[in-house]
Amino acid sequence: MTTAHHIPHLPRRSHLALLALGAALLAACSSRVPARVVNVNGHHVEIATAGAGGAATVVFEAGLGEDWTHWDEVASQVALHTRVFAYSRPGFGASDPPTTPRDPKQIVEELRALLASQGYAPPYVVVGHSMGGGYMELFAKLHADEVVGVVLVDPRHRDFLGTCEAANIDGCGIPESTLATQAPALIAEYHAYAMASDQIHAAGPFGSYPVRVLTATSHPDVSSAWETLWETMLGSLAAEAVNGEQIIVQGSGHHIQIDRPDVVVQSILAMLPSGSP
Repeated sequence: MTTAHHIPHLPRRSHLALLALGAALLAACSSRVPARVVNVNGHHVEIATAGAGGAATVVFEAGLGEDWTHWDEVASQVALHTRVFAYSRPGFGASDPPTTPRDPKQIVEELRALLASQGYAPPYVVVGHSMGGGYMELFAKLHADEVVGVVLVDPRHRDFLGTCEAANIDGCGIPESTLATQAPALIAEYHAYAMASDQIHAAGPFGSYPVRVLTATSHPDVSSAWETLWETMLGSLAAEAVNGEQIIVQGSGHHIQIDRPDVVVQSILAMLPSGSP
């Protein structure tokens, strides 16, 4: 069983203000972590790597519809201590459109193949945001022997949609009318995430590595019932791990890596095994 601890409150920002801040931060840094496009089995994939040495590589997975750049500030700080690896999934950033199914297990195995092709062997600290947190949860459970730590940044619980809808709470998922206006890769991933629950449950439990579940408290345009359910379900996710802890980041929006990069960096660095500088 895990207990949550709270990171102090920051002033609440509106959703639009948060997005503007994120864009400004990303533009200002002009990619602290250098990115490039590599060819993997005839497909172009955008990757961003930095750092050297260390006893583990920190691997970042973005949220739905996002490229790797949302990790830039966090990754640049972590790279002072160990190697970091971020990438844009097919259909996002400078990566080619997807040609394979977009279910979580497929995405996990494509990431593992990408890491191997670029010479990034285990062990890994895996870090995922939002829906990318579900992908990294599955990565850690399927390949526990390759993972030494897990940081889930306001992850979308694999059962949140169904639980939310069963509780008759508004805003559980993306309306189909809105979804229809989005990029094909985003639509494919969103629909395929319906497979996450079965795939994650089939993968078994977390390993003995530490798991930290960072939880935001200021999601835009949601009810208090939605917010309470989100926090409760992420607490239950942390409780699944032998060494699990929920970290509630008071006042942060969904993109904790932009709102409170310090919290994300500290959580990651605490995962690094001895031997990292």
